[in-house]
Amino acid sequence: MYLEIGHRGASAYEPENTLRSFRRAFELGADMVELDIHLSKDGRAIVIHSEDLHHTTDGHGCVQDKTLAELKLLDAGRGERIPTLREAIGVARGQGGSYIELKGEGTPQVVAKIVRAEDFVAHVIVGSFKPWLVRDFKALAPEMRTSILVGQTDVDHIALARAVGADYVHLCWENRSPAPHELLTPELLAAIHAAGLGIILWHEERESELAALTKIDVDGICSNKPDLL
Repeated sequence: MYLEIGHRGASAYEPENTLRSFRRAFELGADMVELDIHLSKDGRAIVIHSEDLHHTTDGHGCVQDKTLAELKLLDAGRGERIPTLREAIGVARGQGGSYIELKGEGTPQVVAKIVRAEDFVAHVIVGSFKPWLVRDFKALAPEMRTSILVGQTDVDHIALARAVGADYVHLCWENRSPAPHELLTPELLAAIHAAGLGIILWHEERESELAALTKIDVDGICSNKPDLL
């Protein structure tokens, strides 16, 4: 069985990266919720995808230029407030895990400290598109599972994962082909598994694609609609 991962929660139905979205994802059967982390001006781990506040809130400016108190005044959709990582873990506790994507500089140290303090080590996977963030996190927290997110199809995924100490390769190929499941050749999957690495797949909402993906030997699939998983 693969992990069913709600991408930014149940983001097809609720404001993304909010506690409301995470709760909905677990209600719809998700095993984990994916969330994104930037740091606030006062060094708090903030759950939001973009550093530009106007993308998902009624605010303006950058996350790192605002304190937590200032960020909590903003509307992240339907009256929801921007969560902290601790609040997100509080929702996941007892229901599932957290798939934490590191976005901003300085996040490895803060996230490692919070996950340990919350006694949630066994329930997280921590990854990033930025190899140096994965490398730094694994050096700080070798006991935690990590992933390297990869958008390209023409890189050596195994070498990249080994270089940063990742446990999973997360292939973000939803836009690389009209039928991206066809990119997952038996040879590619066998090589990644033979290297002792897990495989997590992009967020997918097309039912025809999901039907194909669920027949492939992978460790996790993301979706904005976790009920489809």
